[in-house]
Amino acid sequence: MRYVLMLCFLISLATPAFARCEGAFTPDSLPAAQQAELEAIIAQTPYPQGLLWRAERGDTVLHLVGTMHIYDPRLDPILARIQPLIPAADLILLETTKAAEAQLQAEMASRPELLFITDGPTLPDLLPEPVWQTLADQARARQIPAFMAAKFQPWYLSLMLAVPPCAMEAMVSGQRGLDHMIMDQAEIADVPTQALEPYDTLFTLFGGEPIDEQIEMLQATIAMNRDADALFATLLETYFAEEHVKAWHISRLAAYDMPGVSRTEIDAMFTEMEEVLLIRRNRNWMPVIAEATRQHDTLIVAMGAAHLGGTDGVLNLLAQEGYTLTQLPL
Repeated sequence: MRYVLMLCFLISLATPAFARCEGAFTPDSLPAAQQAELEAIIAQTPYPQGLLWRAERGDTVLHLVGTMHIYDPRLDPILARIQPLIPAADLILLETTKAAEAQLQAEMASRPELLFITDGPTLPDLLPEPVWQTLADQARARQIPAFMAAKFQPWYLSLMLAVPPCAMEAMVSGQRGLDHMIMDQAEIADVPTQALEPYDTLFTLFGGEPIDEQIEMLQATIAMNRDADALFATLLETYFAEEHVKAWHISRLAAYDMPGVSRTEIDAMFTEMEEVLLIRRNRNWMPVIAEATRQHDTLIVAMGAAHLGGTDGVLNLLAQEGYTLTQLPL
């Protein structure tokens, strides 16, 4: 179960939902004690807001962009704000690039076992019948046929089910988010792009888990899906309000209602999720950024918005490296 929230948040902040998701939570709807806790945490967190930042050290200039990976019309004016920065950049660093995505697709095509159960029992055999029927219904709601869902690796199906039905239409239609919009503009401007991490990072994070833990993760994902649309709508609203740290902690507070899991267990899950999905990756990216600045003076660094804020967020890590940070208006 400890990885299910990682998957949900990976989808929700790294790849937020399409704009038609409805029913958002609001901080005002939280109990007073949780509202006070939320505000206190935000007040103590470095760089809790802002999607566009300028970092300067000597002759080096970085523009940091907090992205989302699925299209929403409200991204268009954000791209318009960023667009003049792109031709002036020597290099654009992103979580992935089109070349890295092509490499990943080739790997999945040549090794179907990465995503599919190719030997042994499939999910209808591994799950109790009522759980499988619920899973099949949730898969169909996301345009995944039950016969295909039955053969997915459990961790990967958990990833797919973490995307609410209101967001799946955009994914299936091929609409791409801010990072891909930046890649397209980089091609037009003939500015090179480079990935911040290896193309198979997702498989490294989740694919190696034992099958019993993957099944537990899948069952927890099913249980959490009752509020999926509302939580995703909330994350959309906080993203466009440039409140990425608030989004993280609203997700944690909402998870306290997860059936059969205590608040202590939820906090432990979020601590581990932060370490695996954010802190470790942020720190791994710093040498990549440093190496790029040794060769280039002006860079754009685009990443999921959840990576920006916090003590171990990319912004604070850059500040610790001697960069002067300025939030730029959108």
